[in-house]
Amino acid sequence: MEKQRNKNKNFNKKPHDFQQKHPFKKQENKDNKAQNVRYYTYLCLYNIYVKKAFSNIEIDHIIRENNINSLDAKLLTNIVYGTLSHEMILKWEINKLCVKEPNDEAKIILLMSLYQLKYLDRIPPFAILNEAVWIARKVGSEATGKFVNAILRESQRQQLTFERKDAKDEYEYLSIYYNTPIWIIKMWENHYGKEQTLNILKANALQPPLAVRVNIHQASKELLLNNPDFIEGKLAKNSMIYQGSEAIASINEAKQGLISIQDESSQYVVEVLDPKENDKVLDMCAAPGSKTQYISELMNNTGKVLAIDIHPHRVEIMKKYLSELKLSNITCVCYDSLKLHEKTKLLNSFDKVLLDAPCLGLGVIRRKPDILHEITKDNLDSICQIQQKLLEEAYLMCKEKGEIVYSTCSINKFENDSQIISFLGKHKDVKRVFEKQIFPSDYDSDGFYICKMIKG
Repeated sequence: MEKQRNKNKNFNKKPHDFQQKHPFKKQENKDNKAQNVRYYTYLCLYNIYVKKAFSNIEIDHIIRENNINSLDAKLLTNIVYGTLSHEMILKWEINKLCVKEPNDEAKIILLMSLYQLKYLDRIPPFAILNEAVWIARKVGSEATGKFVNAILRESQRQQLTFERKDAKDEYEYLSIYYNTPIWIIKMWENHYGKEQTLNILKANALQPPLAVRVNIHQASKELLLNNPDFIEGKLAKNSMIYQGSEAIASINEAKQGLISIQDESSQYVVEVLDPKENDKVLDMCAAPGSKTQYISELMNNTGKVLAIDIHPHRVEIMKKYLSELKLSNITCVCYDSLKLHEKTKLLNSFDKVLLDAPCLGLGVIRRKPDILHEITKDNLDSICQIQQKLLEEAYLMCKEKGEIVYSTCSINKFENDSQIISFLGKHKDVKRVFEKQIFPSDYDSDGFYICKMIKG
């Protein structure tokens, strides 16, 4: 379930007409500089910061819309996610260098340029500065270009480094250094202790591996291991880690449909569900469909899988994705799972129910760093209420002796342990048979909570 994007207080709240502010017409394609990957990177970050676009969707849109080649697409993705992942420390440096707050355009150019200067060593500094100034003039004015040039040159001169003495206390230091709000750090510390919290923060600062799942009816792990770019995963039984330099979509294994991109923890959720042949399975919040696909494959394309999602466009994407895989036992439906109780024919009818619930996503921060722009304590309260209601729907759909798996890609007891304790307190006929909190530092996979229960 998509969450509402909140206004980022660090950016101006004045209204923007993006097309007027940044006119980009097709005829500009004649200008080689209009094809500059850093210009597209700026547009992407502008939409994420100012227009509140989702990073993964916006990156894909910019790349496809402008036919960006694979090499430039890799650089764009690196700069966007790198900027978002180091945002707090980059803003700290900007605040040190600037007398007054830059406007949105200048701030975004400074953020992405400072990230390149500090963290990318293959790009000459003069090239980063020249292109930053060109973008600033293009989207702003000559004065904006001079301002950006001056700040970046001063950054080169001062070579600022954020240290413990630059923060008022340990929490502010950890917050800025690891790009995580203080209230989240304190919540983790309260739930899991200081050592585990530091492990989470350190793991979130690392580049996540590219995990794939072997499409078991098309290939085997042994077959993939013939390619030295693949190694076995650490958690899920059909997982592999791709370590090649080529884009994953361009390799033969992907083109032949032998693999699907899916993190190990996500795969493991389905393995805990353990669907059997001829089961009747409900996937309550199914999009984008990777877990649904794995469920079907483990059932050998037998039985029935009902995959539900509330968002029409996501359901259409899921339908297209699953139809290409020729899995005939899946039915995709656009519906609100909070209203499943109104479908009386479905009550007490499923052998297995998967509730991969909407959540804050604190376990996937390193993949989606813009999540931190929208998380507030109010978000936590509202999402917990939705999770409680969805659990009640899962109970009604599950038949006697059936099984419910509840999962989130989040790391906090409010969304996880506490939800299950409350749920079990209301339903004495439900027994918890498996529970696991996965931290990013455990298997170098996404943070996930998984709980399996039997009804009756």
